[in-house]
Amino acid sequence: MKKAYFAICAILLVGLGVFYAFSNSDLELKLGDTEIKKGTFNETLFASGQHRVAKPGAKVPLPPQKKSGKVEMDTTKKTILFIGDSMVECLFPRMSAYAKQNGHTLYCVVWYSSSTEVYGTRTTLKDYIKKYKPDYILITLGGNELFIRDIRQKRQKYVDEIIKQMGNIPYVWIGPPNWKDDTGINDMISESVPAGCFYLSYTPDQHYNRKKDGAHPKADSSILWADRICKWIMTKSAHPIRLEAPPAGETARPTKLELLQPLR
Repeated sequence: MKKAYFAICAILLVGLGVFYAFSNSDLELKLGDTEIKKGTFNETLFASGQHRVAKPGAKVPLPPQKKSGKVEMDTTKKTILFIGDSMVECLFPRMSAYAKQNGHTLYCVVWYSSSTEVYGTRTTLKDYIKKYKPDYILITLGGNELFIRDIRQKRQKYVDEIIKQMGNIPYVWIGPPNWKDDTGINDMISESVPAGCFYLSYTPDQHYNRKKDGAHPKADSSILWADRICKWIMTKSAHPIRLEAPPAGETARPTKLELLQPLR
């Protein structure tokens, strides 16, 4: 009985050996006119916990690749609301030329001496969004809050409210062109908005010729500032739109300009 058992086992082992050898060979086997295809015997038996190794020259399918984080530029014409403090007044002449060059409609609102607190405690931004129905927003605030101590405790809630009022409309928050180191306003805004929605105007490679007040950039510096902003929006922002440069130094008037006086 034992001899018969060992004989059967031997036959099975020999059969397995034949199948294994055939599945790894380049031989083709035909039975009459029928070709016997090689199965995946070897792969199934030994693949567990291992990577398949392709034969030299064989094409191996690549694993799914992560899509690039870069967003394609929106080339459609936009209705842009440019709102903020007096720095808007420095920028809008050149920004208007960009709007004209690219077929955009630009509404500008300058609120003198305003701040994140002023906008964050009122519905002014929301009201202008309702009025002009922009599909893109540029906002510049922070220049009047560069040296406030405990800035996060005093201003964070206002920044959050401003962001809330803009809702789902794509935007870029333009940081102030500091003339001295600030106490944290730039960092606070940058960390509050999504990546690619804050333009840092205060960096070592950005120089500004100032007006007599020592704060606001002169016209020539404002033009270069606007050029840098528009290039950044078009190439590096989270919501790039077409902002091809107009002729060097060219300025224009916005579609409409509104000037708001300081609060008393």
